[in-house]
Formats: sequence, structure tokens, C-alpha cells
Amino acid sequence: MHKKHADLQKPALGKFARNEVAFMGTTCEIIGQWASLLNKALTPAHVVYADANHHPSNASDFQPRWTDNQHALSVDRPSAGDIIDRHLALSQADLVIVNGNHFEAVHQIIFCDPDKEASLKKRASQLTHVLAIVTTNRCQTVPDYVKEIVSNWNEIPVFNEQNIEQLRTLILQELMSAAPIKALIMAGGKSVRMGKDKTHIDYHGKPQFAHVYSLCKEMGIEPHVSCRAEQASYFEENGFRTVADRLIDMGPLGGIASAFIQSPNHAWLVIAADIPFIDQEVLVELIKHRSSIHTATAFQSPFDQFPEPLIAIWEPKAFPMIMSFIALGFSCPRKVLIQTGANVIHASQPEKLENVNTPDELHDALEQLKKT
Repeated sequence: MHKKHADLQKPALGKFARNEVAFMGTTCEIIGQWASLLNKALTPAHVVYADANHHPSNASDFQPRWTDNQHALSVDRPSAGDIIDRHLALSQADLVIVNGNHFEAVHQIIFCDPDKEASLKKRASQLTHVLAIVTTNRCQTVPDYVKEIVSNWNEIPVFNEQNIEQLRTLILQELMSAAPIKALIMAGGKSVRMGKDKTHIDYHGKPQFAHVYSLCKEMGIEPHVSCRAEQASYFEENGFRTVADRLIDMGPLGGIASAFIQSPNHAWLVIAADIPFIDQEVLVELIKHRSSIHTATAFQSPFDQFPEPLIAIWEPKAFPMIMSFIALGFSCPRKVLIQTGANVIHASQPEKLENVNTPDELHDALEQLKKT
């Protein structure tokens, strides 16, 4: 059947970004103050406050500015074009706090302020996923008007306005938890220097790609083989999940981009299939030091001191950056890590990161493995 549009998996985005929450039920001034407090409490995460542009005649639709050390985005009008611009502008934000007096968001936090009862009631239809109710000194219990418009109010956490740490913890758990991980075993290279397919070399009783695939399965991480389109049927017929290249002849960065095209709401644990000494200890160490507020977490290469892109966890926020680099003519995944400020860690066993690209290196690796 003819398809008008490409078969793409859409990322889980709200009105502004992946993680967003509207503060509602109180004045714009208090909402701004709370946004500032939470921005500081959530440091070093990138928190953005989206508020209405109160001076539209003097500003453009988007006017990023720094206020109280907080990144604030002024917004004029909600149109289709604006939504695209917002998502592009906020693709690296870890959380967007929205002024609910002006705009909707996927999640909401209600502040109890009797003076804003009518305003909150007017926006009752926007209360779709209320995360918390915040009581104040002026309103120390959940008022009847909130109970009327939030039917499950007694199932929702209630915090006093003094308990910012509890609210911070809730936001971290409900909105900013790290994305689930899938593994991507890079097997699409042409192995020119080796003279034969590196991914099929037997170091541990099976082809290396299959060995790494098994390591990931044993760790409870769903593995996929990154391959060229013409290779996919071989892997799939032998029981391996695949991510076939959607961007042709783009090297490893094209393979990583293809993984995000297939599953944009997961982080991808990218593993080269030419690292014979890799084991679960290496992968556990990488996951332990994962930082989801960065584009990626990668080991520092012990050989050239640069981040190693093919033993790394790439976060969903890396996807738009990858596509931007490709659009600008760059296809080096290491350059993406360097330029976007990835979280780079030192391996406790750096010798296990050695890759094998030539027949001489293969001979040496096999000799070392015999001794272990």
C-alpha cells in the first residue's frame, strides 16, 4: 500500500519539550519565583521557564534571556510554526517550567491561592496530569474548588510551599528520570583495514557481534545490531534484532541516527563490535556513571584522550544534535561528543577498551586472550 508519509516513530514531546510542567492556580509573579527556585534546586540540569511575552510589539516570538540565573523563554502566540520552533529551541532542555496562566503543558502543579480560583476553574480542562498540589500559608489545606475540578485530588501528593525539596524530588522522579536503555552493536562497517568482517571474528566461542549481543541480553538490556540494509536479513534470519541504516554511507553516526529514528524515546548504549576485551564490568561502569542531562556518557580513550563514541550511552537529547551536525556536513560521532559537552569518564580498566582493526592487532589480541 502506498504511504504518503515515511514510517517514523515520533518522540514523546509535549507543547514545549520532552519534560514539561505548568504551574497553575496562582499569580504570574509567584509562578516566576517558583520557577527560579526550582531552577536553582535542580542545578546542574538545564531548566527553562516559558512565560508569555508581555511586550509583543517590542520582541520576536522567541526571546531567550537570562533572569536570576535562569533561562527564560518569552512566547507570543501558539501556532503550528511556533511549536516546531519551540521544540528545536528547547531540544536540550531537561525541564521546561511553563506559566500555566498563559500556556498548557502535559503535566501540571497546582498552587492553592483563593484569589486565583476563577482563573484555575477556567483552565480545568487543562488539568490532565496533575503531579502535585502545593498549599500555602494563606491556604493551608486543599480547598473545595480544587477538589471539585480535580476528581482524584486525594491520590495526588500535597506539599506545603516550604517543602521545595520534596517538590524537587517529585519532579526528578516523575519528569526527569533517565530514559530506558537499548543497546546498539555496531556491525555495519566494511572492515577495510582488517580485510575481513571484524564483527564475525571469534574471540569467545562465537562471532564478536553475537558475544556482545549476549552480554547485553544477560544484563537485561534489549540489544540490536546496527547494520547496512543489505545485511539486515542475515542477522534477522539468525534471530538478532536489527537497526538497518536509514542514512546511507554516513558511517557510525548514521547508524546511531538510524537507531534514534527507530526508537527516539530510548537512550542507546552504543558498542563497537571490534573490542574483544569488553565485558559486563566495562558496561556496568559506564551505566553507573551515566548522566542523562548530558548528550552522552562516554569513556575517555586511553590512546588519544578523546571521548570514545562507540562505547558510550547516547541520550535522546543527542538525536537533534546529531541531525544538526549531519545537516552542517559533519559525520564524526566523536566531534558531536566534543562539541556538545558529553559526560566523559575514565575507565578503571582502560586496557579493555582497545579495539582491533588490522591483522597484526588481531594476532596480538588472540594471544592475549589465550593468557586470560
